[in-house]
Amino acid sequence: MREQWDLTRVSCLIAEDNAHMRSILRSVLSGFGIRSIYEASDGSEALELVVDRKPDIVLCDWAMNPFGGNEFLRILRSDRDLVISTTPVLVVTAHAKRATILEAIEIGIHGFVAKPIAPAILYRHIGEILERQDMHGRSRGIHGPGQQPALRRLEVTDLSGLKSPAPEPEHDALALL
Repeated sequence: MREQWDLTRVSCLIAEDNAHMRSILRSVLSGFGIRSIYEASDGSEALELVVDRKPDIVLCDWAMNPFGGNEFLRILRSDRDLVISTTPVLVVTAHAKRATILEAIEIGIHGFVAKPIAPAILYRHIGEILERQDMHGRSRGIHGPGQQPALRRLEVTDLSGLKSPAPEPEHDALALL
């Protein structure tokens, strides 16, 4: 994968219930060259914006009130409109436990970044998600049509062999995504 992408024509939706975090993400995305940035304060508002604006990618918090990322993804992935149901979603959340990551993958995400975010990691994930989409077509997640099965493996976060409590994953929780 490339290390530099032109994101000037990319549109992005930030679905985040914390106004300060939305502001940080907006600033970071602007620094990447993204000019079309939409904001939603919960999953319900995010769904309306996906239907109305059809962004190229969605950055979605997992834990939002009253309508979180889980509900947002389930409804998005079941939409009858193929463009809407295959909108790339990158989960950006502080809830980076293995169970959350696996649930998000099962529902259909394209990537996962733990907060606090590192701009370089966020940039790489956005670029790689959009590049995979260009190369393989749209999908309903990382293990959707056109994706290689190897992308589903979670070697970085597979903690099943540990007997003690699992440590929190690093900021780049799913480096293989």
